[in-house]
Amino acid sequence: MNNIEISIITSLFKGGDFIEPFLYDITNQSVFDECELLIIGGNSPHKKIEEYYIKQFQHKFGNISYCPLPEDPGIYGVWNVGVNNSSGKYLTNANIDDRKHKQNLEIMRNELDANPEIDLVYAENLETHRPNETFENNSAQMKFPSLPFSVENMFQVNSPHNNPMWRRSLHDRFGLFDASYRSAGDYELWLRAATQGAKFKKIELALGLYYRNPEGISSKKEYIDYNIQEFNEIKEKFRTT
Repeated sequence: MNNIEISIITSLFKGGDFIEPFLYDITNQSVFDECELLIIGGNSPHKKIEEYYIKQFQHKFGNISYCPLPEDPGIYGVWNVGVNNSSGKYLTNANIDDRKHKQNLEIMRNELDANPEIDLVYAENLETHRPNETFENNSAQMKFPSLPFSVENMFQVNSPHNNPMWRRSLHDRFGLFDASYRSAGDYELWLRAATQGAKFKKIELALGLYYRNPEGISSKKEYIDYNIQEFNEIKEKFRTT
């Protein structure tokens, strides 16, 4: 396919409860025919059911690829595999348990098209505690914390969070994700780029639905202290450079 503008990178691990509604959600994106969906499996224990649904959707859509890995390199190792195998000029991640507004990718793509000086765009995210809701039908009563872009605001909160879109060229300038991080590797790259002159922009619309998954790497109770430690270490790393 030579009309690909957007590469969607999805890390797949223990996604058996989410894979089918996720695939419905992504393939219903308004510009999905201009996208490629790169699903990369990290040796998931749910591999059989995941592959069953992926194959069903691959029969309908020729722009879905699936790459099972023999070992799990962590989420940011998976994302790097996706980046290195992407063909779109714009990249985005799509978490298996989160959902998107149907025009999420179209709106973000158009914003980057209209603003060539901007490297990354992000939007508001609704937050739900119920799995497999949709953006159009959900129980969310709050938004995930998000601030307009500035380097100083980046030290307060990872505003791009779970739902950004960025130019492929950002990696040429600032490198890949640091796979040594368990839950904050995206924050590390965004802060690395922002402190070296990259420009981000917040779209003042809610375009994503974030599921606060009690088993997620960023929200599981047993991981909270470690995740906070990672976040603080990254802030200190860039405050002193």
